[in-house]
Order: sequence, then C-alpha cells, then structure tokens
Amino acid sequence: MAAPDRPPTATRPGATPAPDKSLPELGRELIDLTVTYAKQETIEPLKALGPRVGKGVLGAAVASVGLIFLLVGVLHLVQVEARLGGLWSFVPYLVAVAVAGGVAFLALSQIGDKR
Repeated sequence: MAAPDRPPTATRPGATPAPDKSLPELGRELIDLTVTYAKQETIEPLKALGPRVGKGVLGAAVASVGLIFLLVGVLHLVQVEARLGGLWSFVPYLVAVAVAGGVAFLALSQIGDKR
C-alpha cells in the first residue's frame, strides 16, 4: 500500500508550525536555552550538595584533630611507660606510626560499595 502524497514537513503531526524567525533570533534562543539547561543541570544540584559537603568537611576536620590528639597521646604514653633510651629511642615514634597506619587501614576498609 503506497503512502499518500503529502508535502514534507519538519513538524510533528498535530503540532503547530513555529513562526519563521531570523537567524540571529534563533541563535539567541539557542544560547538562552543552553544557559538555562546548564544552570538546571549543574548549578542547582551543586547548591543542593552544599550543606552535605560542609558537614563532610567539618567532620573531616574534627576527625583529623582527634587523630592528632590520639597519636600524640600514644606517643607520650609509650615514651613515659617504656622508658627507652639510647639506640631504642625511636620505638615510641614507630609505635605511633603503626597506630596511625592501623587507623588509616580501618578508615580505608570502610570505603566501598555497601550493597
């Protein structure tokens, strides 16, 4: 069955044809649509993330200060209790580094896909 003869159209069936616009008007419209789309898809979601990012940065700062206090406390504890001197004076620092490595391992082991 042959299709009926119709003049080719660039519009959808049932849609009203767009009025003829000049090329500069179409260019301005394209730029406006592009800017509106970019704002909608980038800036607005970033604004919604703002409070979450702020809380994350604050949490990281508090955790960092807490880790520093923990490591200084461990270092002081080992220095006072072990009373190592001479060639063994490096051991308390090694213990503090080992504790820092353990904390880092625990933190990194919690990162991942939790399905």
